[in-house]
Amino acid sequence: MCQTVRRLPCWGRHSRGIESRGLRLAGEGPLRDIASSVSTKPQDSGLAGTRSVPPAYDTVSAVRSPLGAATAAGADSEQLARDAQLPGWAFNAHGKMLPSRYSMRLYELAEHALSDPDFGLSLVEHHRVGDLDLFDYLFSTAATLREGLKVAGRYLHLITTCNRRQVEEETDRETTYSYRHAEPGGRGEELCLQFNVAVLYARARASTGKNITPVRVAFAQRPPRSHKRLIEVLGTRNVDFGAPATTFTFGSRDLDLPMRGADPVLARILNRYAASLPLPPPVTWIEYFRQVLAQELEGGRPSLTAIANRMALSPRTLQRHLAERGTTWRGELDAARRRVAAQARRSGSLGAANLTRQLGYSDPRAASRYLRHLDQS
Repeated sequence: MCQTVRRLPCWGRHSRGIESRGLRLAGEGPLRDIASSVSTKPQDSGLAGTRSVPPAYDTVSAVRSPLGAATAAGADSEQLARDAQLPGWAFNAHGKMLPSRYSMRLYELAEHALSDPDFGLSLVEHHRVGDLDLFDYLFSTAATLREGLKVAGRYLHLITTCNRRQVEEETDRETTYSYRHAEPGGRGEELCLQFNVAVLYARARASTGKNITPVRVAFAQRPPRSHKRLIEVLGTRNVDFGAPATTFTFGSRDLDLPMRGADPVLARILNRYAASLPLPPPVTWIEYFRQVLAQELEGGRPSLTAIANRMALSPRTLQRHLAERGTTWRGELDAARRRVAAQARRSGSLGAANLTRQLGYSDPRAASRYLRHLDQS
C-alpha cells in the first residue's frame, strides 16, 4: 500500500457542526426544532430493555453527532431523522441513552444522502472537545496520553455500551488496542469504527500538541474501493483490511507524551466523580413524559398543552400515547402530585406557598383541599 501520505492538521474545524452546549445544527435551529417532524411513535420496544437480550446503547449525543455533521454538509436533517425512525421526544432526553441502532442507521443514511463513503472520517471535522461532556475531560486532564487512553477506556460505558476498547498487545516499543462492537455487522458499524479510530488520533494530536500517527491500523471491514482519504486523515499508509478485529497501534514514545491540559488535581476529582456514576439509563417514552411532568410541576405549570409542546406532540396525540400505556393525563398528574406531597411531608422543606406552586395550584385553598383528599384516600 505504497501511497503518498498527506498529513492533515490535528483535530478538525472546530467552528463547524454542532455547538457543544446549544445543541444547534449548523445553519439551522435547535435540534428540538426538528423533533416535531420526526417519528412521534412511542417506540418503547427496545428502548427500555423490553427485549429479552438488552440492545447496545449510546448516549443521545452519539445520535446528534452524525445528524449534525450530515446537516452541516447539506443533508436534510428532518428527512434523515424520519428515515432513521428517531422518536422526536428523544432529542430533549439529555443524559440518557438510546439503542445504538439509531446512530448506526444515521451513519448509513448520511453516507447515502451525501454520497460520501468517507462520512465517518468527515465527522471528525465536526467533533469538538466537550461534545462528550465529562468523558472528554477525563481524557484531556490525564498526565500522559497513555493514562488518558487508560482512563477513557475505563469510563467508555458512560457514552456507549456498544463499543469496547481493550489492549491487545503491549511491548516496550508499542501498544496495540482494539475496538469491537457489541452488535457487529452492517455499514453503520464500519463507518462508526473509522470515526472512532480517526477521532482518537485527532484527540491525541490536539491534547499533546504533537503530530501523532499510528504505527499501523487494521480494520475488520473489507477493503473499500479507495482508502486514500483514510490514509490522509490517519497520517499513515500502514492500513490493512479484513482483520479479525479493528486495531490500532501507538508507539511507546507517543504514549508517554505529556498532555497539554494535564491537571492532576482536577483529574482526581473527575475520576472520583466518574467512578460514582451509574450507567446512564435508557429512556422510554413514559419515563421521559414523567420527567417532563415533574419539571413542569416544579415550575408550577403542569398543563397538558405545555407538556405536549415540550414533547413535540399535539395534546390529543399525547393523550393517545398515554392511553396506549393504560394511563391518562389526569391519572399521571395526580400521581405526580402525590409524589411531590409525600416528599414535602417527609422532608418538611416546603412552605405552604411553595407546596401550592409545586402541586400546580394558584390558590392555597385548592392545594389544601387536595391534601385533605389525599389524607382521606
